[in-house]
Formats: sequence, structure tokens, C-alpha cells
Amino acid sequence: MLALVLAAALAASPAPPPDMTRSILTDVCLPYVTGEARDATALEVLGLVSAPAADEDTLNFQSEDQAYLLRLTTTGSADDGNLNRVCVIQARRGGLDGVRTSVQPVLREQGFAPEADQPANRPIWTRGGVTVSVRQNEGRATVVRVTWSSLDAG
Repeated sequence: MLALVLAAALAASPAPPPDMTRSILTDVCLPYVTGEARDATALEVLGLVSAPAADEDTLNFQSEDQAYLLRLTTTGSADDGNLNRVCVIQARRGGLDGVRTSVQPVLREQGFAPEADQPANRPIWTRGGVTVSVRQNEGRATVVRVTWSSLDAG
């Protein structure tokens, strides 16, 4: 009887929240920097809404509670051979260890390799012109920066 009550309680308890940093990385940032078509549905599903941007080359998004900020920027051009795409996630929850634990399995699964001799609190991962760095300055939110450059991709 106790087992049935425990099973019912577990089934009725809310599911853990999705890992936002990992979801933003896989569903928005990596496709964006590699040039795949931007999927507005992914932004909606993640609950990210448009926010003001400083210029026309930048798109900003944020979660309703502003716990996650997202910036997408494209500079240069393919014609000039200096096209750059940058996706920056500012995760105001989870801290450096939580964010690092969240994104490392995804990066490994997708074939990214950690750069040697990087400090543990500033890991950098690379694959085919895409660089992913995870950083946190004292008293600040953790930042995941995903970049692609046509100069590095060749």
C-alpha cells in the first residue's frame, strides 16, 4: 500500500523544469551560428520574447522573468569572406558549475573538443569553426558565448 501511495505521489509531482541553458544552446545558438534557418518556434517554446537591441545586426531575447538573456549578432558578409555569427546566453540562474554541467554533455555528444590548457572556470570548446566558451566573472551571471567565423571555418 505504501508503495502505491509513493508511486502516486511521484506521478503527481511536477516534472523538473527543462534545462534552459542547454535548450537555448542546442535549439537556438548552435543552429544560428552555423547558418541554419532561425526557428522562431524554438524561441516561443523556450518562452523567450523579443527585447530591444542596439542595432539592426543584433536580435535580443529574454525570458519573462529575465533569468535568461539571449543576443544574436551577425557581422561582416560572406561576399567579403569575413562573416561572423555570435550567440550569447546570459544565464542568471544555476551559476558556473550548473551551466558547465548542463552544456558539457551536449558539446561532447556533438563532437566538440575542449581546448587544452584552459582553466576549469573558463572552458573553451571547438568544432569546425564554432567556438563555445563558458565564463563567469565575480558577482555576474554565467555567460555562454557561441561564435562562428568564416575565417575559422575554412
